[in-house]
Order: sequence, then C-alpha cells, then structure tokens
Amino acid sequence: MKTKGFIIITITVLILALAGCQEANHEAIGGEASLRLHLTSPRFSHRALLPSTEALTIDHFDIVAHGPQNKSVELTSREDEVVLGNLLIGWWTIEATAYNKSGVALVSGSVKTLLSTKTTTANLELSDLVGSGTLSLSATWDPDQVADDVALSVTLLDQEMHTVALDAPVLQTAEGTTTISKELPAGSYILTLNLSSQGVVVSGATVALRIIDGVTSSDTLELVIGDLSTEYTVTVTNKTGLPIQGSVECTPKEPKAGDEVTMVYTPTNLPEGVKSEDLSIHWYCEGEFVQEESDTYVSIPSAGTHRYDVIVNHPTLGSLGSTSILFVMPLGGEGGE
Repeated sequence: MKTKGFIIITITVLILALAGCQEANHEAIGGEASLRLHLTSPRFSHRALLPSTEALTIDHFDIVAHGPQNKSVELTSREDEVVLGNLLIGWWTIEATAYNKSGVALVSGSVKTLLSTKTTTANLELSDLVGSGTLSLSATWDPDQVADDVALSVTLLDQEMHTVALDAPVLQTAEGTTTISKELPAGSYILTLNLSSQGVVVSGATVALRIIDGVTSSDTLELVIGDLSTEYTVTVTNKTGLPIQGSVECTPKEPKAGDEVTMVYTPTNLPEGVKSEDLSIHWYCEGEFVQEESDTYVSIPSAGTHRYDVIVNHPTLGSLGSTSILFVMPLGGEGGE
C-alpha cells in the first residue's frame, strides 16, 4: 500500500574540487565529487490506536546509492547530514528505507538524480509503506444493556477511503465480546464499529490505526452504552378483572302457591371480549348448592322467603362475583326448595 507525503529526504550535492583539471572537466568520465545528504524526516504523527508511538518513530535510515561504472555506496544514518566522498560524476540511483528502533522497516523510496555542479539538490520521497502486519482488535460491551438480537457492524477503510473486506465478527453475546482479525498491508486505516440492539445503534466508535511490517497490532476497545433514554413508554396491562355483577329476573313475578318459578341470571358488567357463555355459573339456595353451568334455574319453591345466590366466575383473575335475590312464595301450596 502506498501513502504519499510521509517523509521527504532532501539531498544536497556539493562538488568539491580535487584538482584544477578536474574542475575544468567536471563532466568527464572518471570525474569525482563529494555528496552531502541532508535528511529531513518528519516523524509519524502520534497514533490514535495501535501500535505504540515508539513503533511508529523512525530511528534510522539505510541508504544505498548506485552510480556510474557499477559503483555503489551503502550507509546507515541517524544524523541529519552525512557526507559521501569521491563519488563519480554522473547519474545515481539512491534508495532509502526508514526503520524504527526495533529494526522494523516502516517506509521506503528511491530517486534517480544527476550528480554535477549544476544539479545540487534532489528530493527523495519515502512513500512506499513496507510489508504487511496483522490487526487483532477485541471489542467489549455490557451484555446487560442489549437485547438478544445484538449485532455489530464493522467497516474498515484504507487511507484512500477504499473499503477493505472483513469477515463478519462472531459475537460472544453472553460475555459481550468479539475479536476482529485481519492480515493487512502496511499502512493507515480507519475502523468503524456500530453496536445495535433491537435494530437501533446503541454504541459505536471510529478509530485510526496503523499496520507495520511483521507486527500484530492488538488492543481492546470498550463500546460504552451511556445514553439515557429521553422517552421510554411503559405500558401496564391489567390482567385482573372486576367482580362480575348481574341481576336475577323471576317468572312469574307474582307466583301462586305451587307455581313453577323460572329464575334467569343476566351479567351487567362483562369485560370487553368476554361473553355470557364464557362464564361459570353456580346457583345456591339458602347456602346449599342446587345447580351449575346454567344461567337459568327452575324450581317450585315452598311457602316462605328464600335466598338465592348466583356465583359467577371467569378465568380472569379477580372476576369472581355474586348476585343475590330474596324470593317470597305465598302460602297455600306445596313446593320444593
């Protein structure tokens, strides 16, 4: 991967006269000069994420120069300037590689330049990032703050904003962790993570990272779910019901001794969605059970005043209710209850 503009080495070439005839014939085959290299190398900026600052800091340069008549020069420099003496006049190809303190190559470049009294400077741009490394990032979140459908979206862009393919992360939902791993060419990248729960993004992070040759860049990123809900509606559903009430109608309304009396129960406050046939109805006379599962009770009451109770029930919690009636049967006949 290539990223331009990281480092520029300025090479200042000074031609030193070794003899009068050599100065007069400076472009003749076999002429010699000294080459002064002035190295200006801005360090890489401080990391946003991975690896350490020390790993990104240039410690030294290896410089190799190839010139006329198969001549070559190699040197290592930690100073701003270095002088190469007795170089042949002519075309030279100069290559430089920057290393960190651990000897990991960071960036390289080359330039072809003519060494002469008229060509005294050359710019060498170190723009080729070297090698490849590994990204290994752990992401964590609080599993108690997300639903079972928690999902993590991961996007990786290179410095030219091109999308880099990544395998979908495998989430350890119970622990709230995952690991993102990828072998990558050396360079700078932008990593974006979005954590979603119930289809809504609840946390995320965007970080810049660096990959250098032969190094595994690892770190742990905590996805903090810190939002306070500004509007949260709680719907309370009442699973209980009111006691079912009703009325009892008697036919005939003014019975004679020995008449058969029909009593009909009618509920008066059925909950929405509940029908009369959904009710369990039990009849009692003077506290004794006389009939069940019917809204109608038929009897020939004996003379006197009788209390009839209707107990009504429904599966809804709290719906058990009762209705009572006092029924008067006149004297003069034989009756039952």
